[in-house]
Amino acid sequence: MKLVVMLSVAVVISAAGAAAAEQAPLERTQKLGAWTVSDLGAKPGDDSEREVRVAGGIENIDFVLHRSDPDGVGINIRFSRCEGLNWNSGFSLEGAIPARVAQLKAEIHDAFKDFAKACPVKAGEEAALMAGFDAAAALAETWIHDRPFVYPPEPPEAK
Repeated sequence: MKLVVMLSVAVVISAAGAAAAEQAPLERTQKLGAWTVSDLGAKPGDDSEREVRVAGGIENIDFVLHRSDPDGVGINIRFSRCEGLNWNSGFSLEGAIPARVAQLKAEIHDAFKDFAKACPVKAGEEAALMAGFDAAAALAETWIHDRPFVYPPEPPEAK
């Protein structure tokens, strides 16, 4: 009888350790080239303040992509050499990770086209900003896929 109890306790401890090892950390930051990917503000069972960010930039251009839900994304690009011109966009992403990254890149390309209307883009600026972006955006998407946003239940409505 003692052997059975000891084995079952060992199995339970082993399973709990494996589950803990598979669970993604609540907060993390990783640098990929010029890009910083971060997942901050989460609490167990409550991602109300969680934000997954991809931030980077080049001279005169600062870029921040932020995510606070599974499919919504916000982008802010600040073009400081032209009187601090800012471009902001919010939209929903669709499809698998490669399609999402392609959608993000298309939105950023549109931002550069809009920016060029008010202030000519320097040759190679967009390509310089986007260097390494695919990997950074894919990492953020992977983090969200591996640990989806979780929100506490809404309180019941008062009658």
